[in-house]
Amino acid sequence: MFHSRSPNHKFNKPLTYESGLGLVSAIFVITILAVIIAGMSRFFVTSQSSTVQEFLGARAITAAQTGIELELTCLQNGLTGCSASAAVGSVPAVFDYWPGPASTATFSIAGLNQCRAEVFYRSVNSKIGNFWTIESTGICGGDGLDGASRKIVIRAAQ
Repeated sequence: MFHSRSPNHKFNKPLTYESGLGLVSAIFVITILAVIIAGMSRFFVTSQSSTVQEFLGARAITAAQTGIELELTCLQNGLTGCSASAAVGSVPAVFDYWPGPASTATFSIAGLNQCRAEVFYRSVNSKIGNFWTIESTGICGGDGLDGASRKIVIRAAQ
């Protein structure tokens, strides 16, 4: 149903009954925007958590590599009582015990703070020669999702 305005009115257009459409459209748009914002915030939280895990993983593998290098230095130089833990000032748990840790090195340097390396080694004799098998597990952060661990195993000639 149309109503016309007076001929003297500057907008001489017919009126319609569409007054409720603006309110419904506004509610629809607000709802859609709320869903999009909620999805984006969930994406950002997941992305941030993933970045933290990658960072802790990189620190853990660095701790494992450092533990192997320290233990290998002690073994190659034949230093008595030397271990990866002694090299960083920690008290070693047990020496030359497989599969128990030969040493647990707790790092306090920048970049590896709150990280540790549990290093295991054993002597392996073969026809080719004598070797050390050294296994190091780098652990950074806390437990569960708040931390990361990485394991490296090498075999080095004696």
